[in-house]
Amino acid sequence: MSVSSKRQRLIRWVRRYPVIALSTLAFAYLLGGFSQNNDGLIPQQIVITALYLFVAVVPIGFIIAFIIVGRLGDIESAANKEKQSKLSYQDAFNLPSQIMHGYKLALITVRLPTLTGLTGDRYLSDAQAVCKENADHVPPVAECECGFYAYKELADAQFELSINPDAFLLDVDLFGLGFTYKNGFRAESQVVNQLITPSRCMRCRVLPAKVFVTTYRLGYEDTAWWQWQIRCVVCSSSFKVEDKLTVAQMAQHLAVKIN
Repeated sequence: MSVSSKRQRLIRWVRRYPVIALSTLAFAYLLGGFSQNNDGLIPQQIVITALYLFVAVVPIGFIIAFIIVGRLGDIESAANKEKQSKLSYQDAFNLPSQIMHGYKLALITVRLPTLTGLTGDRYLSDAQAVCKENADHVPPVAECECGFYAYKELADAQFELSINPDAFLLDVDLFGLGFTYKNGFRAESQVVNQLITPSRCMRCRVLPAKVFVTTYRLGYEDTAWWQWQIRCVVCSSSFKVEDKLTVAQMAQHLAVKIN
């Protein structure tokens, strides 16, 4: 199992912890742990002691697990950087080739809809990477972090989407010079094949998503921006006509197929 999969599994267990804790409290109540009488199935002192142990041990266990997984991730990243630093090919026109197809997340921002990475970089559906740190770089550069990134596995992108619910899932192909990293690819250019919308409204999370709407968001340090979401008929009913786009109109603006 990869470090990424271990991290995802651990986070899923952390999300389940409130349910497990409530279930444990309910079980303790049924066993008479909160009763003033001594007629419970298990002595009250034993139940209370078990609850104290649960409250103390489980969070500490999660902390230790996160430290271990984080350490494994650091080791894996260091190993990948060491491999990249040893890249050496005699013939620049005879490099190893690989199809770089993957998935990534993006926001749709600005009044005129534009694809925007989670790091804030905006790009077109067919774009060449640009390094903002060093103008002399032609991305990707091994010693830098420039370039277009994409996950190899759909499951990894879907997991990140659960953490970033305002983002959209993109199906992409990467081209040109590229590197592999722990979760996927980093490459020179990118073509967005399609934007995959959620089936349910991004506001109520219940009704089917039908129309794109834009809202004005406030961020840190007095920054603000327009951000697009896809919502149901009910949650989009209060928006003005100029703040709405149909799926077909959004696809035309982004020059991307929307599924």
